[in-house]
Order: sequence, then C-alpha cells, then structure tokens
Amino acid sequence: MRRLLLSLTLLTLSACARPASSLYTPVEADPQLVTPGPVVLTVVNAAGKEFTFTRAGLAALGLVRFSTPDPSRKNEAHEYTGPLLSAVLREAGIAQTATLHLVALDKYKTDLKLAPIRDVPVILALKSDGQLLEPRNFGPVYMTFPYGGVKLDPNIYNAAWVWQLYRIEERPGGA
Repeated sequence: MRRLLLSLTLLTLSACARPASSLYTPVEADPQLVTPGPVVLTVVNAAGKEFTFTRAGLAALGLVRFSTPDPSRKNEAHEYTGPLLSAVLREAGIAQTATLHLVALDKYKTDLKLAPIRDVPVILALKSDGQLLEPRNFGPVYMTFPYGGVKLDPNIYNAAWVWQLYRIEERPGGA
C-alpha cells in the first residue's frame, strides 16, 4: 500500500512538473496573420516607451497553440493560436516578473502579477478554433491560459482572461 501511495505521489508530481513547452505546440506561419493591418495591441513598458503591434507583428514573434477549457465560454475546450505573452513582453523590454495592467476595448481593466506564473505559457490569442478573433468574438487579442495543462487558481486568473485586449502597461516598480 505504501509503495502504491508513493508511486501515485511521484506520478502526480511528475505530471505537475511538465515543462511549459509541452503545454503548447509551435505553429508554422499562418497566411491569415501575415497581412498588414491596423494596430491591435499597444504595450507600454515602465519607462513609458510604447510598442505597437499589428496581427502580423504579433505573429512574427512566433505562433503557438493549445487547447484549453475557457472559463469565459462555459468551460468548453477551445483551441487558441497566437504568440506567447512572454515573447511580446521580451520585445517591449518588460520583465517576466512584472505586474501588468490589462485594458480591454470595452474598458474592462485588471492587473496581473507575472511572478507566480512566469513559467506558464500564456497565449495572446489571435485565433480560436482556426478562426480570426474579432471584437464580436473575443478579439482581436484574447489573453488565454493553459487551464488544460496547469492548475491555476480560478479566483485569481479567471479575471485575467481578457478578451478584446488592446493595451498592456507595465506597472512601475512591479506594483
């Protein structure tokens, strides 16, 4: 019995310790995401420098996808495609331990502390189930978390599933 319990414990721990890269699949260039278009996301670092991104600019940072239950959509599983949040933050010179202020087109705002999730592959989704995201269907940018592969507290992270995301601001001093 003790061996069985130990084996189950080790199996559980090894499942929880999966590398972040095993939670998503890299995606080749997507023809729908290379067309020039309007700015869909502005990222502002703590120094006040703004970085603007079109869909094509975000896609140029590298695309990944994962399938996950979505708390904004009755916990139904959907496949999301977009760049990793970490790639976008790196481009803007924002630390992976910063606090972000997230702003949506509908004026929704929330803050997200990155330190607890720095190894979690968060996607700034541009597509859902193969379809471009538009303002009428959570887009053009939708912050998504791999709930299907990582245990995150929904009381904290459901609020950060920001659809119609158009602005990310680094909070000075990580506050």
